[in-house]
Amino acid sequence: MRYLIFIVFLGSFGCCNFVAAKDDLAVSKLVLGQGYPFEEYEVVTEDGYILSLHRIPYGKNNKGKIGRPVIVQHGVLASSACWVLSRTDQGLGFIMADHGYDVWMPNNRGNTYSLKHTSLNPNNPLDKQEYWDFSFHEMGYYDQPAFIDFILNKTDHKKLFYIGHSQGTTQFFALMSTRPEYNEKVIHMSALAPIAFLDHSRGTLKVLFFLSNLLSKIADFLHIYNVLPSSPFMRGVDKLFCKTLPFTNILCENILFLIAGYDSQELNMTLLPVITKYTPAGASSKQLIHFSQIAHSGQKFAQYDYGWYENLVRYHHPYPLEYNVSRITTPVTLHYSHNDWVSGIKDVLMLKSKLPNAEDILVPFFYFNHLDFMWAKDAWTLLYKPMLEIILRY
Repeated sequence: MRYLIFIVFLGSFGCCNFVAAKDDLAVSKLVLGQGYPFEEYEVVTEDGYILSLHRIPYGKNNKGKIGRPVIVQHGVLASSACWVLSRTDQGLGFIMADHGYDVWMPNNRGNTYSLKHTSLNPNNPLDKQEYWDFSFHEMGYYDQPAFIDFILNKTDHKKLFYIGHSQGTTQFFALMSTRPEYNEKVIHMSALAPIAFLDHSRGTLKVLFFLSNLLSKIADFLHIYNVLPSSPFMRGVDKLFCKTLPFTNILCENILFLIAGYDSQELNMTLLPVITKYTPAGASSKQLIHFSQIAHSGQKFAQYDYGWYENLVRYHHPYPLEYNVSRITTPVTLHYSHNDWVSGIKDVLMLKSKLPNAEDILVPFFYFNHLDFMWAKDAWTLLYKPMLEIILRY
């Protein structure tokens, strides 16, 4: 636990300079190296963030035929690379392309591949605080609509599918609650380890939420606006702690388990060095504080709490506005698991009870954890195949 907090804050100190993704972190290498086509675009949001959008237009056996578009959205501290790190029969980006879909993998503001802005420079100390002043709310309200509109304009489709993991579901729920007109642009949403409520999170994450007020004050005092970026410093930490000796490799494995839930049966150990190369990919401190606020809110899925005075200025109410998820008319399938320490079963079922058009599917393996939704060895059998069967209904 002390090691995890130590790395978070040291990583923040090691992020003085932000640069575009290096060649050795290029997602194109992961995709093209497996024999798949790859395209990259930049999308500009209403509030000026320039975001990277990666595309696999078709699979190996589709003979260039482009199918219906699907967004595959990563979660917090992750990037589009997460969907193409695994083998082609395990990585969801490859699987969706091979099943005839036009796969679009966005990168949220502030991660390795989306560090640009029309007027703000993260390298400039004068801009840093303003640049990193965002949470998942802005990702839902600004980023997701920009991606959806760009994809539909590019493909001449009127609607698309959406698959999200963890925060990738949270920002979808935020979008559809605040801009419900976008419900008309999504055919179906697959929510992998969905997060809207966090009352029943467990393990190390629960402890971090408990310490969040203290960590928030430390971050403010030290002017830490973002955490765990992909940087030479963090890659050095990864090399030192995760790849040097068998003991340190086990240490990194257990750090993952302490956050996500234990599941050594589904973790592909040969994949661990690749995972730690591309992940974490950075996040704003405000993102993590926002999640901790939700965990302390007493079953409220609400916008960021700035304190009663600023809340009055922003929301015209002393408390942050709750997201009205009853406005989400898009058909939603909630995929969840017993051993997910982040997305608790009771929280998922609470969310389902508030959604007007939702079904839930429990992963049929007790030890399946939060990260297994991306990287489990048997993800195809346990999750992706049933998910695709549901999508095919639409």
